[in-house]
Amino acid sequence: MIWFYWCALLARPEVEPKTPLGRRLRDIRRTLGDQDRGEFAARMGLNKSTLANYERGEAEPPASALSAYARLGVSLEWLVSGEGEMFANPPKAALLQARGIDPALFRQVGRLVARIHKEEGGRLPSDAALDEQAEAYNALLARAEDPTDAEELESLLPWLEARLRKRLQAAAAEPGTGKRQA
Repeated sequence: MIWFYWCALLARPEVEPKTPLGRRLRDIRRTLGDQDRGEFAARMGLNKSTLANYERGEAEPPASALSAYARLGVSLEWLVSGEGEMFANPPKAALLQARGIDPALFRQVGRLVARIHKEEGGRLPSDAALDEQAEAYNALLARAEDPTDAEELESLLPWLEARLRKRLQAAAAEPGTGKRQA
């Protein structure tokens, strides 16, 4: 009986959002089938508590977080204003919703990220490497017309490599960004 009570405490209901934007952010997570906030936060490259603050309306997400939603196919017009359709490309959103992480592709993207960082003279702590890998993986899926097509995803790896290399070179060239050569 005590076990049941303890589990019920852990599974307490989520607090209602204070803002319409917070409600829309929560609606996206639920529409995509991600009931667990921690899993969805990881998928978005966010901290669970940060996502909770956005969804409760206690903080407004920065452009980088909005961009992560856009990579999932969410219409930024709908996200910001509530007008129009939730998804800019509903068929692509449905594919992203149905698709789990492909472990082989995720590892391949991770190896690519590590190789490019090494070649560009960078060094990533393990947490940052995982964040970079997840962001690259999500960018790859967002770029694909059909994220379930393994051949298409494979063909996009050179694009992903060029994108990452360009971003690292730009960051290294900008003083004060904290992205110096290791």
